[in-house]
Amino acid sequence: MKSHFVCGMIWRWNDEISEVEFLVIDSVSTDRRTGQTSPKQTKFPGGCNRVSDEPLEVTLQREVLEETYLACLPNHSKKVWEKKVSEEHVKYGFLIAADACRGELRKEPLNDNGDNMSPPYWEAVSTLKYKLFDGHQGPFLKALEYLEYRGLV
Repeated sequence: MKSHFVCGMIWRWNDEISEVEFLVIDSVSTDRRTGQTSPKQTKFPGGCNRVSDEPLEVTLQREVLEETYLACLPNHSKKVWEKKVSEEHVKYGFLIAADACRGELRKEPLNDNGDNMSPPYWEAVSTLKYKLFDGHQGPFLKALEYLEYRGLV
């Protein structure tokens, strides 16, 4: 089965600190085979397709909704990053403006298939770049490039 991973980089401008912020989640994963837990990782909401023909936009909307409780308006995301991992798996990063999302942020911790997730929270770019999970650095840097073109970073 061909698979894809998507992460949703929801962003907003914070006038109080004059900086862009991204919505992130702290996650601790448990290896199902060994029972060992990972260190805390700060990540963007995201995940993999459930069926091979699931469209990217559907995976993105589903994952963001499951992990944040926010619904993203269709056709309001911008693919800014893509990495082919193998013939069978590709990763994508999508930029989404906060005003293209509806709903109230999840306030409780969540266990998603062995991943214990904090409630989502806003983190400024100036501090996020030092704490973001390594696997999300590529999409993050592309998102910053895209926002810089628009004079927002």
